Amino acid sequence: MLTRDMLMEGLPMLQTERLVLRTLRQSDFGMIADLLSDPQVIQYVNRGSQPAPIRARRLLNQIRSSSANLDSIHYGICWRETGSVIGLASFQNWNEHGRTAQVGYIVDKSMWGKGVATEAVRRLLQFGFGELQLSKVEARCYEANQMSLQVLRKLGMSRERTIASYGPARADAAMPGHELDVHIYGICKEQYEFAQKQDFLHTLQPVAFGKPEAHNLY
Repeated sequence: MLTRDMLMEGLPMLQTERLVLRTLRQSDFGMIADLLSDPQVIQYVNRGSQPAPIRARRLLNQIRSSSANLDSIHYGICWRETGSVIGLASFQNWNEHGRTAQVGYIVDKSMWGKGVATEAVRRLLQFGFGELQLSKVEARCYEANQMSLQVLRKLGMSRERTIASYGPARADAAMPGHELDVHIYGICKEQYEFAQKQDFLHTLQPVAFGKPEAHNLY
């Protein structure tokens, strides 16, 4: 089990077939600032009445601060072929002793629809339930953010409760009030391990040759 004191020496690198999740570097923050300044990327992140650039600076300062004292664990999502940072994946509000955390992620708009968020967060959950020995992980997502909700469902997380009309709407949002509801999704370690076993057993099933199924990737 990795402890906070151990992680202060540096986060372990996490890898997937296409991605590398690594600790943030000082040279990454310019790109992250650009990412957080994109109105479409940030529209469901820490919503408020302030303009996107102001919220972006506030978020960037929060990331810097929480990374320094490990209140949260932030990974840069990098495209394995190029090494370029294309997003963030985080365990926010990490409670080492309570063994809980809240997962969050942001992906560059050019990577939407390519399965990057699902792949990165799946690896982060593996790290959390494995090396960090988390007992439960939660996620918060606006009802209107259907792509992100789809990611959470693909990862085996289930909706547990809803916070009605969370946060103020922007004047230009042009969306009904009910779409501001926030859904709380969660998965405990036992559920995660069961899902992993089911996936493993599925890979052992005989392959049925025929017309391939269509896959809806995000």
